[in-house]
Amino acid sequence: MIKTYTIKLYPNKNKAKKLNSLVSFWRDHVDHKIKIFWEFDEVKGSYPPKEHSTGGRLIRDASVKAWQIVKGAKATKQEDKPAFDGFEIDLNQFSAYIIEDFETTEFDTWFNIISLEKHKRLKISGKKTPVFNAALETGMLKKSFKLIRKNGDYYMECFVEFPEVESGNTNVIGVDVGINHAAVTSDGVFYGSDVRDLQKRTKHRAYKGLSAVKQRLNAIAKEIVDDHPKQDFAVEQLLFKGKDSRTKAFRRKHNRWAYNHLSKQLEQIGIVKGFDVIRVNPKYTSQTCPVCGFISRGNRNYESFKCLECGFTGHADHVGAINISGRVPKDNPYLKPTERNDLL
Repeated sequence: MIKTYTIKLYPNKNKAKKLNSLVSFWRDHVDHKIKIFWEFDEVKGSYPPKEHSTGGRLIRDASVKAWQIVKGAKATKQEDKPAFDGFEIDLNQFSAYIIEDFETTEFDTWFNIISLEKHKRLKISGKKTPVFNAALETGMLKKSFKLIRKNGDYYMECFVEFPEVESGNTNVIGVDVGINHAAVTSDGVFYGSDVRDLQKRTKHRAYKGLSAVKQRLNAIAKEIVDDHPKQDFAVEQLLFKGKDSRTKAFRRKHNRWAYNHLSKQLEQIGIVKGFDVIRVNPKYTSQTCPVCGFISRGNRNYESFKCLECGFTGHADHVGAINISGRVPKDNPYLKPTERNDLL
């Protein structure tokens, strides 16, 4: 599995100007070649004809990018000519690389990047994130990058490949993600009772990176994993979205809730730690009695659960987590990712 990590770059004014020229050059050439290739009757293969790829490395790479865009558009029978309007450049190992064993007091990463000046390259500083450093401990950095300009700043997307790890775990912990409690596990542990208040206090704040709520959810995901070593997890395929299961008033009230962030964070940790996160159908998980299986909307009253059939009582979120873990097929609990979409 390959994951993407973003490093912010810190070019000085002169280098930023050269990066701007580089991005504009790439964008113009990709769009120009798209116009040419769009007139072709057939666009097959991985690379364009050689006569359309001459003129230097940047032009060759831009031609390949345009060829791929046109090939995809024609494969889907798109009627209108596509256009490349992104402020980004695909860079291979010959166009950009990290300078090994070189760092300064302020910057721990330096990139060597191709420029428009012949035989001259740009050395641009950057700062690795703790998450990226942790990924490099278990994954392998790929020899390709993507240079991105966004809101006047520059970033480098790096790609890390992780080896496939078989979990071999013998138990599945269900995780119910909620509002009053950020998460409740099937063994009865409650997490993040402070998140709802945190959301209210910070809902009008603007963040360049992760919001305070998402940072807290990241910490909760780590707590869950630390509390349940050598275990796999089951989560809902859908949580707070979907007009069929939630009222319009509910969706309007909670539209800023990071409903899927914690589950995604568990999946990211699982890549490194080697456990599985299995997504199951969420239908009736909070209305089903885990003892007798009786399903009724009347079983749940806010956070309280009482089965109208057998009398079983408990916390509704805990019941939901138990039912989530029970949705994983017992005869084949560790399914391939493509088989995990609809387990009910």
